[in-house]
This record gives sequence, structure tokens and C-alpha cells, in this order.
Amino acid sequence: MSKTKTAKSDTLTSVSSTDIGRPAQYKQPSRKGKRSWRKNIDLSATEAALEDIREQERTVGAPAHKRKDAELFVEDRSGQETQLARQARGKRKLKSQEILAQRSAVPAIPHRQRSTFQLDTKTRGGKAAASGLSEKVKRRLRILASRPHEGEQGLSEMGSAGKIQSDAVLAEKHDLWGAEAPQPANDWVAPAMVTGIHKPRSMQHEPHAPAKVAPAVTKPHPGTSYNPDFDSHEALIQKAFDKAKTQEMTEEEVKRLTEKFKDVSRPKNMDSYMGMVIDQPDESAADAEDDENDDNDLPHAPKLPGRKTSAQRRREARAKEQQRQAMQRRKERQLRAMMSELPTHLKKMKKVQQTRAEMIQQRRERKRQRLEEEGIAGFKVGKHKVPEQRMDVQTGEELSESLRQLKPEGNLFWDRFQSLQARGLAEARKPVLPTRRRLKTKTYDRHSFKRD
Repeated sequence: MSKTKTAKSDTLTSVSSTDIGRPAQYKQPSRKGKRSWRKNIDLSATEAALEDIREQERTVGAPAHKRKDAELFVEDRSGQETQLARQARGKRKLKSQEILAQRSAVPAIPHRQRSTFQLDTKTRGGKAAASGLSEKVKRRLRILASRPHEGEQGLSEMGSAGKIQSDAVLAEKHDLWGAEAPQPANDWVAPAMVTGIHKPRSMQHEPHAPAKVAPAVTKPHPGTSYNPDFDSHEALIQKAFDKAKTQEMTEEEVKRLTEKFKDVSRPKNMDSYMGMVIDQPDESAADAEDDENDDNDLPHAPKLPGRKTSAQRRREARAKEQQRQAMQRRKERQLRAMMSELPTHLKKMKKVQQTRAEMIQQRRERKRQRLEEEGIAGFKVGKHKVPEQRMDVQTGEELSESLRQLKPEGNLFWDRFQSLQARGLAEARKPVLPTRRRLKTKTYDRHSFKRD
């Protein structure tokens, strides 16, 4: 026993003294049981082989192990160029053409031929079954659609036969896309009045079409030169004055109307509202009582005249008839005078219409010329008005005699943007400025008097 233990200890000592490291562990998981076997089995090689076989079937039509040697190998004894060399010498197809040319060599799955059996369409049940609906459902749909029936009374729904019309018969009698069938006239029902749809004028032609041909850079006024002549400079100053005066008058008019009508919705006397006096003594009742007392003191009113006699009625009738005849004669005289003056009036009306048409044509021509020169500046398009071009005016003292002393004015960016708006290329709108958020003021009740 002692010898055996000594040998084992020597063996352990020799193994530990050698530097061979820890033995490798078996990494294959457990396959104990059918579930663990299916889960831990490695089928990558098998799946790769099966996929290779499928690829061969799609490309050639059959895998390599099922094809004959004559299909796989070629014995070439001629010594000519190989097929690979011929392909290299030929023109290579594009990648897209190669992808489109790839078609599977596996034949398609044959479909089962449909049966040629047809339902009996002679009966109503067979027709309904052939159309995909049962007779009961089809009858219900026809009743809901209020389809007419064929019977002893013609096209009445209450026919004794009660036979439902077919779709072909109904299509012939009621053509959806054909002309409308004439409706019998009904004297008791008035025809419906069809009112025409009002179309705006802008549908016929574009309202501001000439503005598109307006120049991008408008021609400045001669008075804006650094060394203008006297007349041009005075005309520019007068134009700017008229514009500023019109704007000031408009602002004053708006302010005056605002001051005038600011108290319209507010009653002048706070004790009364909508004509009703509140907490005021009623003096009308006292006045009525005084009037009654005064009436009792006065003598009785004179008695009204009695019934008119027949002579009085005839006299009044003759007076009314004479008045009516005089009025009729006056109207006839006026009508004869108007008829005699009718040619003169026609000439005047024709002249007035001609003058009005000329004025309208001149106004249209001026508007078209203005649109071509200045665009739609000054017109209201949508909610806002298109801004006009600003006028830079210098007084006589501010004018410079040379370009060296000239002071630059205006803003090229604003002029460019205004030109886009005037030509209709940019929308006219008000500038959106950032607003500062204002918080509401909170009030607190301090009870410092309680602590004093």
C-alpha cells in the first residue's frame, strides 16, 4: 500500500511540475433528450449543401450529381480557342442586363384546370347562384332599391305576376348615361327655377397679368438726381407733399371717426339703459290724473256731424272724378311732351354711353400702363395692401453738387423686396415682429398693520 501511494504522489508532482496548461474543455452543449438535440445540433454544413443544390437547380435545371458526364465535361481535341476565350473576346453585357437575364430553370408548378361545369341559368335560383348571390338576398336588394316589377298592370310594383325585371331590361329602359326621359307635365307642381352660378371675373382672365412684365428696377424720378433741374426737383417735392398730405388727412379722418363713435355702444346716462329709466319717479301718472281733473271741469266737446245725405255723397263723388280726370290729362300732356322729346333724349343717351365707354377704356388703359410700369404697388391683394416705392426727397440745401459729396439713402434690400411684391412674385403681408411676453401683475394683501 505504501508503495502505491508513493507512486501516485510522484506522478502528481511530475505533472504539476510540467508547464502544459489547463486541458481544453469540450464546448459541445448537452444533447440529452430530443429537444436539446434539435436545439444544439449544428446544421450549417447541411443547409449550405442543400442551398448549393437548389442554386444548381435554378441555374442549370438539375444538380451536378444527377447530370450526365457528357453534360458536365467536354473533350476538346481541335485545339481551338476555349469558350472562356470566346466570351472574353465578345462584348460583355451590363450588370443590369445580367440580373434581368437570370431566370430559374425550374419549371413552374402546373395549375389545376378549372371545371367547365356551369350552373343552370334558366331558373331564377340558378341565375342568382351564377351571379354570386342567393335568390333571397337578391330579392331583398331589389326591394330596397325600389325596382319596378313586370305584371299584368305593366310596370307597376303591385303587379299580380310579381316577376322581377332582369338587369338587361332595366338597362334598356333606364339608361344612366343617355338622354333624360321626358317627364309628364304636372299642372299642380311649378317647375324648379335653376339659378346660374356666379363666376368671378378672375376666372375669365388674370386680373394683374400686365404686372408680370414690369421692370425689376423701375426708372427713378428725374428729381432724385444729385444735380436735378429746378422743375424736376419742384415736381418731386410737390409729389411727396401730396402723398404725405393724403396720408395725414386719412389718419385724421380715422381719428375723428373713432372719437365720434367711441361712445355709441355706451349709454350717456348710466341710470338709463336702452331707453329705460331706473329708479326714477313716474311723473306720467301724476300728469294723467291732473289732465283728467281738468277735463272734468271743462264743458262737453261739440257733437260730431251726423250721417251725410245723398246729395253730399254725389257732390263728393263728382269732385273726386273731376280731380282724377285732371290728373289723367296732366299725365297725358307729360307723356306727349316726352314722346316729342324722345329723339333728343336718345341722342343724348347715346352720346353719354359713348362718352362713358371712352372713359372706361381710358381708365383701363391707364391702369394697364401703370401695371406695366409700377406693377401692383398700391393695390390691395388679399388682406394686405402692396407697399409703394418709397420716395427719397432732398431739400435744396441738402443737394450735393458732386458725386463725392453725395450721401447714400434708401435700402437696396427693401427696394428689391418691394419690386418682388409689386411684380406679384412675393406675397404682400405685414412684418411679423417678435413680441415680448408680458406677465400679469399679481397683487398681494399685506397684513403689516396686524404686526404693529
